[in-house]
Amino acid sequence: MDKLERNIKLLFTVFCFLFISLIIYLTYFTTVERERLIKSSYNRRLWEQEEKVMRGTIYDRKGRPLAESGIEGGNKKRIYNGGKAIGPLVGYSDRILGRAGLESIFNGELLGISEQDPVALLRQKILGVNERGSNLYLTIDLDLQKKAYNLFQGRKGALVALEPKTGQILALVSSPGYDPSTIKQDWETISNNEDKPLMNRATQGLYPPGSIFKIITLAAVLTHNPEIETETFYTPGYIKVNGNIIRDSEHLWPGEYDLSTAFRYSSNTVFIQIGQRVQREKMISMAESFGFNSSNRCDIPVAKSTFPRPSMLGGDVEMAEAFIGQGKILATPMEMAQVAAIIANEGRAVTPYIMEKIISPLGDVKTVKSSTSTTQIVSKQVADKIKALMVEVIRNGTGTAAAINGIEVAGKTGSAENPHGRAHAWFIGFAPAQNPEIALAVIVENAGSGGAVAGPIARDVILQYLNSLK
Repeated sequence: MDKLERNIKLLFTVFCFLFISLIIYLTYFTTVERERLIKSSYNRRLWEQEEKVMRGTIYDRKGRPLAESGIEGGNKKRIYNGGKAIGPLVGYSDRILGRAGLESIFNGELLGISEQDPVALLRQKILGVNERGSNLYLTIDLDLQKKAYNLFQGRKGALVALEPKTGQILALVSSPGYDPSTIKQDWETISNNEDKPLMNRATQGLYPPGSIFKIITLAAVLTHNPEIETETFYTPGYIKVNGNIIRDSEHLWPGEYDLSTAFRYSSNTVFIQIGQRVQREKMISMAESFGFNSSNRCDIPVAKSTFPRPSMLGGDVEMAEAFIGQGKILATPMEMAQVAAIIANEGRAVTPYIMEKIISPLGDVKTVKSSTSTTQIVSKQVADKIKALMVEVIRNGTGTAAAINGIEVAGKTGSAENPHGRAHAWFIGFAPAQNPEIALAVIVENAGSGGAVAGPIARDVILQYLNSLK
């Protein structure tokens, strides 16, 4: 009898445990995972909802439609305006192909299923507007987006332009792109294209940053070892680190360099010397404060930029490579645009965002980015010193191709070595230097010189945007 009671108790305990586990499991999915599951492209009910709802319109910052719904031959059709320049950003929404880009990220809002207020839902039903989704208003400028895309001339690369004081994303370009209007007809060609036009390089591309990372090395040096500012460093054109030789570019001459000259002409060997003066943990901490090794808080998904901790063996070599943005460091164009924006914004970081407001079918403004919180990454004094050195890069250094008559531009070029071909061409910067209105990052894959290739793209984008403000 005792054995029977014991077995009954055991069985009861097991069933209680399973029941409680099931309750926890269901609670987790109805609370934590609810929004993700509702908005998932694999949710068949969303396509059923799509049949009943006129999908909302996506507008640029000037109220021009980038994606809108219309009726053609009695059937609903999604109409896209902007061609290949908007493809990787806006994406597409198709019953067969699924969804991508902003069409996927904000699918719930565009279908009007993200509204949680039952009173608002009831009002929509009574007024007969529950068959329309919400409209999205972006911070993107379509003219600037098109201009920037065309400047790549089909070459692989990306550009991110921000308003440094607010974090508004002004342009987010990935090249080559695709035209969402013809995605169905072109799917076979696009999906098999080795240049990966479906990938948004601006947010998902991870690249060695090369010499543009020297801004972060400089920030660590000026913060923790400010005496270096007045010192000079000798280089024979190369430096040995644990038997490994790291060289300067061919255009640099052996000799004495002060900090300004080393930055202006981008000396690898001098920056390794000054980087070695910063404690390892302080260097890693500075990189992380600029956004490496943490998830980007942007309102659209961004791949994590990484600054790996050096290994036990070979750590000195890995750190030497890190000081000049090589080795295992990887960064997105979005991350490096934020680095430029931090210096432009007197050492303060703001969170980038692309969604200005969401307007419901009733005309209610559901989301407005009206205030921006900032985090001090480096002191204003340090940021100002870096800004001055970046101005010299454009005046007399490697970035002269980005110079604009009558406008003071601050920038840094980079040619990042990669194991898959020619170096990637980078440029990051902002303008006007003393009152920045735009900060940006440009990368052109396997294009060699950052100053000669990426610099002119940055120059033309800056000029177009500043002219549009007049």
